Amino acid sequence: MTSRKSDPLLTAGKIMTVLLMAITALVAMLLVTLVPFLLFHKGDFAATVAAAGGSYVPALMLTILVLASIACVVMMAFHFFQLLGRLIDTVSQGDPFTNENAQRLTRMGWIALIFQIASFPIAAMAVYLQKFFPAEELSIDIDFSLTGVLLAIVLFILARVFRHGAAMREDLEGTV
Repeated sequence: MTSRKSDPLLTAGKIMTVLLMAITALVAMLLVTLVPFLLFHKGDFAATVAAAGGSYVPALMLTILVLASIACVVMMAFHFFQLLGRLIDTVSQGDPFTNENAQRLTRMGWIALIFQIASFPIAAMAVYLQKFFPAEELSIDIDFSLTGVLLAIVLFILARVFRHGAAMREDLEGTV
């Protein structure tokens, strides 16, 4: 279909997705660079862990696992915003009801669900590590977000709507 007039809502959505993609990419790069930094400064890390009464190697491995897990979640967030940006593009072009968009929405739903599931083990590991790093201002909450689960369900339902809309459009084009 043809391109439509500029829509301020779609423009704002596109700007926000690009901005959020940039932020998530930056955070992922920071998390990935923390691992070699941590290994380079392992003496300071070992001293901090020893002062708290812990063992260096398990604490280091768990810290690296937490950083890698968070980096994976952040990269999934990047992909979520990337999919959203592509969805916004098709809406602005006036052709959103495609099977490709239905697949995008399904992937976004799975990402939203994985966020909820991944938060538990990551937070549990972080809480365990917290005893080695005294920081009065550090707070780690482990909670289950019904909003996140609802988002996933809404995305799965929208994927079905888009799939149905694409099928209806194909049927209509076949009769013309």
